[in-house]
Amino acid sequence: MTRTITPTAGVLASLTVRPWLDHTEHGEHFAPMLITHPAPRRDDDTPAVIEARMLGVADALGAVRPDRRMPDTGTRVAVHRGVVVVRLDGTPHTLTARAPRWGRIVAGLGAVMLAVGLDPLSAGAHGAEVDAYIERAGATGRIRFAGARVAAHPRQWAALPAATP
Repeated sequence: MTRTITPTAGVLASLTVRPWLDHTEHGEHFAPMLITHPAPRRDDDTPAVIEARMLGVADALGAVRPDRRMPDTGTRVAVHRGVVVVRLDGTPHTLTARAPRWGRIVAGLGAVMLAVGLDPLSAGAHGAEVDAYIERAGATGRIRFAGARVAAHPRQWAALPAATP
């Protein structure tokens, strides 16, 4: 079993966040957010270390393997002035992403699907590369998923019970 590393502020700041809108085959809209580690930049960015970091992020979000039922991890996403803020369990740090349009839409939808990739993906990857990454990660179990509700503002988190996996 691979060990996990509790997410630090530095790790969270280094992650790449890709939010987008999608729809099911029945035309229902949903809002995924893919969270990945960038391509290795230092000698200590080994595959094992990257996996441990990303498993730590997945655990802190309550995310599970693709072969399990995706949990509703409670209200852990908020949008404030165009910034999407994601609360993680077990750390005082948050994951943030500037996504004004996406943020307005998820505030209206009220839910987000969080996807945490365990393998690195270049921050410059787009379109077909991201699609191939998601397909490959899903087929090999190298991605974790969690559903999260959206708060109107991060200040509301103090009044909410802790998320339960």
